[in-house]
Amino acid sequence: MPLGFLAGPALAVALASMAGIKTDIAKLVRDIGFLLVGLTVGSMVTPDSLGAVTRWPIAFALLALLTLVTPYLGRWVLPRLLPFDRDEAFLSTAPGHLSLVIALADSLSLSITRPAILASLRLITLTLCVPFMARWAGLEVGAGLPDGRATADWGAILGQLIVAAALAPVLLRLKLPAPILIGAMIVGALTHLSELVVGNLPQMMSQMVLILMGSLIGTRFAGISLAELRRNLLAGVIVVVLTVGLALIFALPAAWLSGLPLVDILVGFAPGGLETMVIVGAAMGADPSFVAAAHVARLIVLAVILTFFTARLARTGPIETDGQDQRPDAD
Repeated sequence: MPLGFLAGPALAVALASMAGIKTDIAKLVRDIGFLLVGLTVGSMVTPDSLGAVTRWPIAFALLALLTLVTPYLGRWVLPRLLPFDRDEAFLSTAPGHLSLVIALADSLSLSITRPAILASLRLITLTLCVPFMARWAGLEVGAGLPDGRATADWGAILGQLIVAAALAPVLLRLKLPAPILIGAMIVGALTHLSELVVGNLPQMMSQMVLILMGSLIGTRFAGISLAELRRNLLAGVIVVVLTVGLALIFALPAAWLSGLPLVDILVGFAPGGLETMVIVGAAMGADPSFVAAAHVARLIVLAVILTFFTARLARTGPIETDGQDQRPDAD
């Protein structure tokens, strides 16, 4: 199975979560995983990646438009197909930023059940399906991340980890998303481009980190019962088709206008989580620097859109919902 070290644990832990088993990952273990993933992916940045930076603005402009269109189209489509409140549909089709979506839904007295379930369904669908689509398109996608160069010296790896861990709080103060992952990617890219470090993490360690990240995706289903999943499955299919379809529609002209590889644009525009899409993109051979920058840019644009949306709703008075119960454990 392509990228099975990520998809397998994601599916297994998701099923365990919905079966009522308490699933979680300690914050320290998760953060170490993000550090190792960031160093691995950052080492894949090449000088060609830096040369393509001048073509990024064209793609980012279309990405911003895609981010704006997606939730508003979802607000129009979902209520016409299913019993959905329009504002709940807007939040349910927002392409990312789940923590902000849930916080806004809670502050507006909207049900947080559907946004959480639909975002989790979209993420695990992309995790399972994108590697297969890449393989069918002729890309080489193995069970894990591509084999790197020779293993780096353990002293160099430890030094990278220390610098990346020190950089993360700085990025956090700058309000950047996924500061630990992004910080490690920056350190990994700079140390390899400058040839301060030659070689990557041991291959087995990189694949074990994939297992950890897949398990983390599966924990998104904690507190979601099979009954809730069945009730929202059709809505999940519609949201996946809508968001992925729009991403493809915008990705094709973005690749043509910018001259960037289509695989980079597709993974960068995909409506999945930053951490997941960076890993999937690395396995597919996409430029990790563009993928990470695209998802960070989209989260910033989405935060602005959601803030304006919330401000408008706050001025219009109470919000009507469909009466769904809120899940306390999703707060």
